[in-house]
Amino acid sequence: MKGLFMKDLGLVKGQKQFFGIILIMMMIFMTAYTNFAFIMAYITIMIGVLTLNTISYDEFENGMGYLFTLPVSRKEYVAEKYLFSIVTTLPGLAAVSVFSFVFSRIREIEFSVGEWALSVVISFLLVTVVLAVIIPLQLKFGADKSRVALMIVWGIGIMAVYLGIKVCEAFGINWEGAIEWIYGMKPAVSLAGITVICGILMAISYLISVQFIEKREF
Repeated sequence: MKGLFMKDLGLVKGQKQFFGIILIMMMIFMTAYTNFAFIMAYITIMIGVLTLNTISYDEFENGMGYLFTLPVSRKEYVAEKYLFSIVTTLPGLAAVSVFSFVFSRIREIEFSVGEWALSVVISFLLVTVVLAVIIPLQLKFGADKSRVALMIVWGIGIMAVYLGIKVCEAFGINWEGAIEWIYGMKPAVSLAGITVICGILMAISYLISVQFIEKREF
């Protein structure tokens, strides 16, 4: 697994233009917009996409088929992708969180420590959900077909949320109150809860990914 990790680090180091674009976008957003919670989530998800880029490089010109002729099991390959996604995303989340807090103070925009901490937690949850969905799709369908599958999944997800809200309204369920209750939780409690949820999502996603890649022929 160490060799796979070093390979992916080498691929990421070669994507200097991608990091430059992320940095420029972050600076533009932080100087032009006031919704720092959105900026944190958006930039974090962009950094998380780096893992998908490494899978695309592996699949280029049947590279995946060659890779599995080496002493690398398919389970090890999948496990490394999830580990790599965490190792690359967490430092990115930490950096954008610090920049957001500093810029909010420089621009004198109201962004309390509690709101900032909750934004960090939510960003962590969002990028976990995105990776938990996209990694299995890309391993199942490949880089090109996974984009179509992803649009279908997101469409179903958005429709499910919309229908869920309508059902709550029809039965008089105060879903906004539930969101406010979550928003009012202490950062430490919400962080612990989100960490458990993210761990469960990643574990389920990993098992699905292993099933997908073991059935693929290269």
